[in-house]
Amino acid sequence: MLVLRYVFAVILLLFGAIGTYAMLTEGYNPQSEGILLFGKTFRDLHNAIMVSYLGVFVRLSQLFVGILLLTKKYWWIGLLFYLPFAVNIFLIHVIHDNPPVHPGFFASGMVVSILNFILVFYETGRLKQLVVHSQSK
Repeated sequence: MLVLRYVFAVILLLFGAIGTYAMLTEGYNPQSEGILLFGKTFRDLHNAIMVSYLGVFVRLSQLFVGILLLTKKYWWIGLLFYLPFAVNIFLIHVIHDNPPVHPGFFASGMVVSILNFILVFYETGRLKQLVVHSQSK
């Protein structure tokens, strides 16, 4: 699971760095992400997030979570922090992108979501232990 966590961290760092750089230098461009291929509902949801302040927040949070996942002490905060993002990504793709219009975009969304789900599920015992340990102090 340690290797899986590091792979997940690198993926998030890459997505966050590339997305943040592109957004800060060029602004949001739906064409670059292939969003124009998707249905109207999916495009509207994605564009509403990426055009608003949430777009920058999502990109920067990927960098933040990627860094946390690489640490020995705070990795679990990164897993829990990214969990709502993973659920959102998963549900948007499953509900609004079925069958997948853009296989690469669908696959990248599923990879980050499923990696987060696997790590949270596998580490549930450790996460509970950390919470109980912190409450006893």
